[in-house]
Amino acid sequence: KNSERDIEFKRQVVGIDIEIRKHNKEAILNHALNPWITLIEGSSIDKNIISKIEGISKEYNKIMVILDSNHSYEHVKNELEAYAHLVSTDSYCIVFDTIIENLEDVEWHQRNWGVGNNPMTAVEEFIKRNNDFAIDKKIDSKLMISVAPNGYLKKIN
Repeated sequence: KNSERDIEFKRQVVGIDIEIRKHNKEAILNHALNPWITLIEGSSIDKNIISKIEGISKEYNKIMVILDSNHSYEHVKNELEAYAHLVSTDSYCIVFDTIIENLEDVEWHQRNWGVGNNPMTAVEEFIKRNNDFAIDKKIDSKLMISVAPNGYLKKIN
C-alpha cells in the first residue's frame, strides 16, 4: 500500500550489472526496500539497456547516476556519453574508482585498466568538453577515504 509520502516522493534505484549473482538477487528481492529497486542484468553500455534506462528516467524529476563497472577509459567514456545527460541540474554523476590513476601501475588481474586508462582519464576528457558539469571537490574534502577523487561531477546547467 502506498502512503502519501511514497506518492509525493516517487523514487527508484536501478542497478545494472553484467552478472547479478543468485545470492545477491535473492537478498535484494527479500529486502524491505525491494519495491524501490530494479535490477537489470547486462552491459551498461548495451544500446538496449541504455534505451531502457532512458525510458525509466522519463518517469522521474530528480536523477543521480553512479558509474562503477568496467574501469577502462573507453567503457567509462561510453557510460558518461550514455547516462550523464539524464542527471538533473544540481544533482550528480558519480564516477567511482578514479583513484586507479593515482595507484602504482600494477597488473590488474587481466583487467584492461591501469594508469592512463581508467575512470579518471574518462572524467578528465568528459569535463574538458562538457560545460554542463563541474568537478565538486567539496565532497572529496569531506571524506576520510575516497576511491573517487574528482569523480563527483555536479550538473550545473
